[in-house]
Amino acid sequence: MFLGRIVSGAKIQDVPFYIEVTKNFVEDGVPTLVVGKKRAVELFGGENVHVLDRNIMENVSWTYAKNERRNEYEEDIDNFKKSITKKLKSSMTYYFVNIFTERYSFFKKMLKWIDSDSKKSVYVTDKHIYIYGGKSVIGLSLGDFDYAGIDSDKIIARIKKNPSNSVFTDDDFTDETPQKVFSDNSIIVPFIHFLTH
Repeated sequence: MFLGRIVSGAKIQDVPFYIEVTKNFVEDGVPTLVVGKKRAVELFGGENVHVLDRNIMENVSWTYAKNERRNEYEEDIDNFKKSITKKLKSSMTYYFVNIFTERYSFFKKMLKWIDSDSKKSVYVTDKHIYIYGGKSVIGLSLGDFDYAGIDSDKIIARIKKNPSNSVFTDDDFTDETPQKVFSDNSIIVPFIHFLTH
């Protein structure tokens, strides 16, 4: 499942893995950017393609092709990628679990949930664990566990033991790491993984 789509006859550089680049337009509600005024006119008719208002219909807009107006092309592609990430981040609920202030009963419930059969995507970095399980992302600090005398490796091993938990790290990404794509927005990564796997 893609969260955005760019319709283009040419290859586009540095497009995140959650945005599809295709030659074909599909009207399915996915936010779409059509590249090239000529292509937009072919798809939607000249009466619907305006220079001052680049929105064609809900969730569909257009930009110039690289050979038509390079600066606007690059700016619009970049803004489209940022808008998809921003929209995604604003739709997420994030809870940071502070192991020093949470009650024991909370941890019992959380461990029961981690061990449950519900599908979860778990993103493990060198400092944090981010878990998405259908409603929100829960963040845990590995440094806090180590500071409290709890072996963080045992926590990760327990999470990996459950086949319902899809556990991944930066090493599982071939082209671009989530850190490169999202910089400080690591909370989005398990949700993206959940949607695309």
